[in-house]
Amino acid sequence: MTGNPSTHDSRSPHDWELLIERYYAGETSRREEEELRQYLFSATADPRFDDTRAVLAFTGTGWHLTRPHRQVARRHAWRTWVGAAACIALLLAGGIVYHTTPRDTCVAYVYGEKETNPEVVIRQMQQSVSQFASTDVAVESQLDAIFSPLETLP
Repeated sequence: MTGNPSTHDSRSPHDWELLIERYYAGETSRREEEELRQYLFSATADPRFDDTRAVLAFTGTGWHLTRPHRQVARRHAWRTWVGAAACIALLLAGGIVYHTTPRDTCVAYVYGEKETNPEVVIRQMQQSVSQFASTDVAVESQLDAIFSPLETLP
């Protein structure tokens, strides 16, 4: 990682082969991968490791090419979370407005005029109900009158 040529010289070709095998097995650390990358792209690299150099170049290029896609995916995920949070905020605001709005409003239309005073509305309702309660017609007698023709049918 220091970029010293002495680091490259301290390993034998057999050591580099073992490190390459460990790289393909996924057992190397980042420091070892960087050291391998520096060696393979140096002028002192053994030509028999050209295939590994190509793999490292390909993965390095692929990483750089896919990096913007990750950023777009992150932005998309961020927008999704923001949209979900906005929906939740709207639902909460709607619920708060619904529960804080008074719903005990009394409204009556008396001779075409709107009346919202609860005392006047209740008084008007009681007068209307009392008109129907004072009649002598019972519900049972009306039902008998309706269904009696059906009982006489053969």
